[in-house]
Amino acid sequence: MRLIACFAFSVLLAACQSAAPAGPSPVGSAAGNASAAGPPAGTGVHSPEVQRLIAAAQGAGEHELNLSWSDNTLGGSAGVGRWQTLFNRLYGLDVRISFTPGPSMTDMAGRISQEVVAGRKASTDVLLGGEAHVGSLIDLDVLERYDYSALTPRVTADMLAPLDMAVEFTSRLPGITYNSNIVPPADVPRLLEDTLHPRWKGRIASTLNAASFDRVASRPEWGAERMTAFVTRLSENISGLMRCGEATRIMSGEFLMLVMDCGSYEARRQSANGAPLAHVIPEDAATVLFFYLGIPRTSAHPNLAKLYTNMVLSEEGQRTLFDIEATDHYALPGSQSAAELSGLRAKGLEPLRFDARYVVEHPDSMKLGDDLAKILREKR
Repeated sequence: MRLIACFAFSVLLAACQSAAPAGPSPVGSAAGNASAAGPPAGTGVHSPEVQRLIAAAQGAGEHELNLSWSDNTLGGSAGVGRWQTLFNRLYGLDVRISFTPGPSMTDMAGRISQEVVAGRKASTDVLLGGEAHVGSLIDLDVLERYDYSALTPRVTADMLAPLDMAVEFTSRLPGITYNSNIVPPADVPRLLEDTLHPRWKGRIASTLNAASFDRVASRPEWGAERMTAFVTRLSENISGLMRCGEATRIMSGEFLMLVMDCGSYEARRQSANGAPLAHVIPEDAATVLFFYLGIPRTSAHPNLAKLYTNMVLSEEGQRTLFDIEATDHYALPGSQSAAELSGLRAKGLEPLRFDARYVVEHPDSMKLGDDLAKILREKR
């Protein structure tokens, strides 16, 4: 899921939204959801809503689910067969999942918006996006309003986007990815400002869209003014910009570290295969972000789309997701990534939660993200 959260709709969102309330709330505890595990995949035991969707899909003649997003997301072309097998086993159906590699999440969100406004069938039956993309689409009424909690008790209220237009399916903890063969343990940044040390000048990278810096700016230690000054200074140290998912550039030594990345999952996935990658979350930059699934209002197969979403949220779906992407949703029972969050809390660090609701309520955060990205690009 090497994805990039770009903010293409920031101007529109800023014009549509009102002023924001206070800052984000701390991350919720996964323990509170432990009793809401729901039926395991493959048992044939489904909620009344899932049973209704199965019948509705059969009645509407929905036999194929069309999906499109980046080819390195949820396994892409290589993983579609695995998801199809799980889908049909879970629901007792014979559905073909057709996957077409698509553009970035930002471009796909724009495409779907145009298609919905024009009344055309959506290019994908399920839209996948980050909190910024989903938050930007709320006022545009592009996604179907749907009570995802009716699918399974695993879905809790804080996982839903405003107006029930999408649901979180994975969480991510951004930080710094570094080459563990080259960066000595004593030099690994403990604070974000440690990356300003002269030893890193010309040897480190950041992302094209200044990933996560605007989120970190909402922590009490930072603020927009201090973060802008920091990114301006950081731009003097970095020698290039890269996309999340280009970890080979760190592995090869082209860059010694990526400040900030899109989440720890990339380093975790690659290091499990022997790559010299490690990940650190600076003590003053702990945040948790999310990816969402939503149904475009002009989805060609809306019943299957909702069943697909339920599958990804299921216990076996989350295990499959972790096996493919080395991440899942920390708050869902059985989460394997929850241990990372627990480790941070054991150190006295509480990441701040940034979801689609926060984006809607804080349009200025999107503008800050655009401004920070501009600073990084202008230095190249």
